[in-house]
Amino acid sequence: MSQPQKIFLKNLQGSSPAFVISAIFNNSITSQLNHFVVCEDEESAAYVHNTIENLTNGLNVFYFPSSFKNKKNYRLLNSSHVMLRTEALTKLGGSGNKKILITYPEALFEKVVLPETLVG
Repeated sequence: MSQPQKIFLKNLQGSSPAFVISAIFNNSITSQLNHFVVCEDEESAAYVHNTIENLTNGLNVFYFPSSFKNKKNYRLLNSSHVMLRTEALTKLGGSGNKKILITYPEALFEKVVLPETLVG
């Protein structure tokens, strides 16, 4: 089993981060590895996700957004974002092809229900 690797991309402009990530994802050395991408904010994560999806045919590229409609009001859930989060976690936990999960810090801070809690 491979050891996790960390790559920090800095001072890249426009779509260049997405091109670098896509090249890593498509490289034969990383053919069975999942990739976790944390962008600076929601807008850049959505942009990177869209570009990578187009560069890699998008079958195993998942966006992991925040569940909320508004950063100031945590009572208003965005149901489509909740579905995207659930799909991403379900697919990432499954077997099969390598996957890319693209997110941003605010989305990572949200708690996720443990599978045992849902089953029990």
